[in-house]
Amino acid sequence: MSTVNETQIKETIRTTLEQMLSDGGAEFDDDALFYEDVGADSIAIVQVFLTCQETFDVTLADELNLMEPISVNSLTALIERKLAERA
Repeated sequence: MSTVNETQIKETIRTTLEQMLSDGGAEFDDDALFYEDVGADSIAIVQVFLTCQETFDVTLADELNLMEPISVNSLTALIERKLAERA
């Protein structure tokens, strides 16, 4: 895979999450928590993780804890860390 930047990661996360939301994706910032602030359910969050795994060729299954607060920024940081470990 070619070099991936932070903007591409955030775009993928936001687009996937917006597609999974029943209201079509209300506005939210990158620090908004998926459950608490955005209103995403566990299925939407799992789909975001799966899409990111496939898109960026990283393994996130060990990191998926639906009890932990997750935001665009925190998931982006995780993916960047996984990509750096692989490099």
